[in-house]
Amino acid sequence: MAKIKVLEAFSGIGAQAKAITNLQKEGILSFKIIGTIDWDVRAIISYAAIHNNLWKKYKGTLKSNKLDSEEQIDKFLNNFNLSLNGKTKSFILRKDYFFKQILAAAILLSKNLGDITSVDVQKINKLKPDLITYSFPCQGLSIANMGRAKGIMNEESTSSLVWNIYKILESLKHKPKYLLMENVKNLLSNKFIDQYKLWLKNLENMGYQTYTTTINALNCGSIQKRERVFAISIYKPDRYFLNDDLDFSEHISELCNLEKLDFVKRKEKFNEIFNFRLNNEENTNALINNTPSRIRLVNESKIINNSKDFIINTVTTKQDRIPCCGVVEHDNDKENKLKHRFLTPREAFMLMGFESTDFDKLLPFIEKNILTKEVLYRQAGNSIVVQVIEKIFKLINNKEKNE
Repeated sequence: MAKIKVLEAFSGIGAQAKAITNLQKEGILSFKIIGTIDWDVRAIISYAAIHNNLWKKYKGTLKSNKLDSEEQIDKFLNNFNLSLNGKTKSFILRKDYFFKQILAAAILLSKNLGDITSVDVQKINKLKPDLITYSFPCQGLSIANMGRAKGIMNEESTSSLVWNIYKILESLKHKPKYLLMENVKNLLSNKFIDQYKLWLKNLENMGYQTYTTTINALNCGSIQKRERVFAISIYKPDRYFLNDDLDFSEHISELCNLEKLDFVKRKEKFNEIFNFRLNNEENTNALINNTPSRIRLVNESKIINNSKDFIINTVTTKQDRIPCCGVVEHDNDKENKLKHRFLTPREAFMLMGFESTDFDKLLPFIEKNILTKEVLYRQAGNSIVVQVIEKIFKLINNKEKNE
């Protein structure tokens, strides 16, 4: 079976790439990442650190691409629209030389094509992807932003960036066989369902049949409760691929049930992620300030230490908001600190399906203050639970083998 070439749009920290790595360990060698699309510079750096060994390779990568001076790196970076906050374009050339070296190497190693709004479609044409994944921004759909949620049709909404996927598809000579979407469950709410149906109609007019389901990561080998919408689109499909949305749901449920964690396995995974006795710098850096608002947050939050079922609430982009996934009792004698802490960034990454060794690859960039605690929380909260992606890729792999 030929490799399925995957292009990760809105790639973030690379949940899809991690899923492919995990599948390779199981002997499923069908998938290969051929490129990424993202403009968030720190997400690009985290991606390259985790999946491409950025810290060890950045010097050699710059040298082999003849980026030997700040002037050359500035010229290279000037070809990209890039953002420091994931929201607005930033003047990256103002950053220090080391930061720009790291970023340039990260772009090259992760095969990043840049900003979704200005990506060179001819480059994608040459890559000929078989599968494009697109986990577009959820802020315009999220319940947390309901007062400001404007859906996918309003250009002021970051969720409207999904239409750039349509523009790319429209321009591609070689249409990908598969598309894979992920977003918040609210996409299917009464407020936004008509907009989603319009998106599906546009894909259908292009030749794609789409199947949609909602998957809870808790049912797929994770200890995190996290419900998300997933949609797989097939270009001019054979009728036997999937019958309908229910058929998609049933196929995924069968795959998920094989790896759903029972009580004993949830406890094992829980203890693998959390070590409440550990008093290291990562834990103390997550201590909560002793202020009235933080006291209220602790009082209203789940105490993770006391978990009886070893199930964690949804990991969000900010830990200091209500609701959050919970707080941890952590005895300490620090002045102006409560005897509780937030999740550490490492724990947040592991709850999303990444390994502790993946997080270790970020440490040099944390030490250099390129990656901050707030950035890491955002990256984890914006990601996809790896175990869920694995199941969908397994479904595609199974269908491909049967063709």
